[in-house]
Amino acid sequence: MTMSRKLLAVGALAFVFSAFLVGRVLAEFDWNPSATIKFGEVFTEQNAYAEELLGEIVLAPEAGHDGKFFFSQAMDPFYMEPDIHAVFLDRPTYRAQRMLYPTVASLGGLLSPVATAWGLIVVNVLALVAGTAFTGLVAQRLGLSTWFGLAFLLNPGLLVALNIDGANIVAMAGLMAGVYYVMEDRLLAASLAMTASVLARETMLIAVLGLALFWYFRKRRYPWSMLIPPGAAVAWWVFVHWRLDDGLAQDTKAVGLPMVGFVHAFRHWAQSSGATVDLLMGSVLLVVSLAILIRAFRTPTALGWGVAGFAVLAPLISEPVWLRYFDSTRALAPVLTAYALLIPAAIKARRKGNGSAGTSPGDGDSKRSTNSLVG
Repeated sequence: MTMSRKLLAVGALAFVFSAFLVGRVLAEFDWNPSATIKFGEVFTEQNAYAEELLGEIVLAPEAGHDGKFFFSQAMDPFYMEPDIHAVFLDRPTYRAQRMLYPTVASLGGLLSPVATAWGLIVVNVLALVAGTAFTGLVAQRLGLSTWFGLAFLLNPGLLVALNIDGANIVAMAGLMAGVYYVMEDRLLAASLAMTASVLARETMLIAVLGLALFWYFRKRRYPWSMLIPPGAAVAWWVFVHWRLDDGLAQDTKAVGLPMVGFVHAFRHWAQSSGATVDLLMGSVLLVVSLAILIRAFRTPTALGWGVAGFAVLAPLISEPVWLRYFDSTRALAPVLTAYALLIPAAIKARRKGNGSAGTSPGDGDSKRSTNSLVG
């Protein structure tokens, strides 16, 4: 099978698998698209708002999850009527930073509420396909099979996001596209991909910094195009600050002192009989983050440097994020996909005996063959 056919096969598999997962959820609730939005049963006013727009809605236990915020944003993505829609955001300007996903899902607010609810689902399915395809392309540049693109599709953090209409999938798809274009020495394309990633999830600025540093140390040229993503984010933040009143809030509760959050979460896991999965996933994420940092230092690659910042962030994550794999896997989704590519690439290079400290896998140097880039 040729590379292009493998890429098509990987993309098709991603579409079928993600559509199947969403379909299982929707079928359980008579194909009501609000099933993935996760309106929380405790928010009666927001639920009344949603019922007025959508009719009958599916309620999730307790507070629900992020989809309910993205739906409100999608109904008014440019905050022309914040008193009607943005009032249901817990932290309006913080949530408003993540604008790309709801804006695309509603076509800039032009779609009806029901079509927008479906749009949130469709955009995530298509983003899973695109992200899987770009991860397959990155895998090729690392000397691996295109089938390693499934490391994106099977990332538990992204599968969780698919189930709650989260923006993580769009942000990660932009990241993998950005990594691939850096490998291809297409810096402008990389910067545009990373702009989309940042506007989907502001934490992707960490990846922008990593890719910019990788480019500079490899090329000894300033990657001026990489100023586009933070520039776009700042421009949007200024607009949001103009339209909304609560200031440019940030989620400072998500991070703290090194390892304090993990230790507190570990104590909770040890005392809870139902926290086995959370404990295992938290431990895996911490170990994987360390492995990513070691690999990024030993053998610099665009992928390694692009996600290294998230690996550094891992020990700083607060207890509430660590407590449930539901949250920790989404926060550290980039390191899971990167680990699934970088470690096999390093093993393959070692077996071939052509790895060296001065060789960077997939660094985009077109004068070398793909195999020579996996050292």
